Amino acid sequence: MKKRRILYWICVLFCTGGLLVFGWLFFQQWQEYRMGELAYDKLQKSVVSVPQKTPAQQPSIPFQEEIQLELPQVDFEALADINPEVVGWLYCPNTVISYPVPQGENNSYYLNHLFDGTRNSAGSLFLDSRCQGLTGQNSVIYGHYMKNGTLFASLSKYQEQAYYEAHPELFLITPENTLTIRLFSAYIAGENDDAWQLTFSSQEEYGAWLERILERSCFTSEVIPQSTDRVITLSTCNYMFPGARFVCHGVVDTLR
Repeated sequence: MKKRRILYWICVLFCTGGLLVFGWLFFQQWQEYRMGELAYDKLQKSVVSVPQKTPAQQPSIPFQEEIQLELPQVDFEALADINPEVVGWLYCPNTVISYPVPQGENNSYYLNHLFDGTRNSAGSLFLDSRCQGLTGQNSVIYGHYMKNGTLFASLSKYQEQAYYEAHPELFLITPENTLTIRLFSAYIAGENDDAWQLTFSSQEEYGAWLERILERSCFTSEVIPQSTDRVITLSTCNYMFPGARFVCHGVVDTLR
């Protein structure tokens, strides 16, 4: 009887200890995510003004009527004072995506550092360090899939046609101009796929790559990429299988 009681209390203590450890780890993660969320909220308030409705003509779609776009006004001088590695501000209307995009010396630093350099597992959106700015045929922007819905968590919603139709474009605001990213493909990719290929030996190879990624898309788009187009790829984690990623590809146009 005594042995049973001892074993019982050992089990109770073991389970209680496990719950306490799990609870502490969960709290630490929640606190870190919350700190990251607050940091980006504060950053937006300090360098981004309230979006203003601006008449704009989409250059790639002929005869389209003038439309009203609500785009953030970004103080890039203030942003560069915080982090001189900033290359732009990524914005998707009516979603949580409104974040600065730096480009570091490698693809590791911003996985666990906020834009202001604070160490945090939420990290930051960032442009692939191998890209020559945004001038290449394919420029890749990475960001974590956050369980609290921030950063690139919403990208996975592009698996649904209705979500794509509600959010067909993103905007990358840079110090020089504003780029429109007209999405044409989104899908789950394996870590060894060519979704993140940056350079191509010829226009023919690039065109073949565009055809492959278009065929894989979860949604149907009227945007058909050409081998003369530039592409921006948005990439985040996915948990469908080990090493899975969710990627979105869009054709780049200069809005203004």
